[in-house]
Amino acid sequence: MTIQRLESVHVDELSCTTFSPPAGCITNASVLPAAGIAATKLQRRISAPYSQADGSDIAAAIVPVHVVRGATATVVGVDVACVDAPSGGDKAFSVDVQKADEGTPTPATVLTGTIAYSATQSDCEVESGTISASPAALVTGDTVLVVVAVSGSTGTQGQGLIVTVTIDEDAY
Repeated sequence: MTIQRLESVHVDELSCTTFSPPAGCITNASVLPAAGIAATKLQRRISAPYSQADGSDIAAAIVPVHVVRGATATVVGVDVACVDAPSGGDKAFSVDVQKADEGTPTPATVLTGTIAYSATQSDCEVESGTISASPAALVTGDTVLVVVAVSGSTGTQGQGLIVTVTIDEDAY
């Protein structure tokens, strides 16, 4: 039996029990913009922000920024910027991102270390955190927290903080 390779085939209707195309066969470009794929079949990218206004010194805080609703989620990025960086002394602040859940409510960091911001940073300089391998995995019901700590006694504390936690989450 000879099997011929077909370069292009148009089928109005296809019914099969198992469909296993080779890797790379179906690409992003293969899915038409009007395909109407349900949101429940897609992963979502979430940007969970936290901020403190410019005009007041950055203050210590523990703030929940997201509750996971999908089956699984992963923290894929943490970025911190400060409109007016600390200056003229030893005042500084650090940012941590933690996860907590109802079974283990003690928060655990998702970073390999806190993100430090001091007089060595410029105004509006973006500092990115390094995501830890295992704690970054989240499940339904986990709460993502931004934790800000302040330090120092001389100089001017930073003002105008923005923290952006980027999360890839399964649809729900």
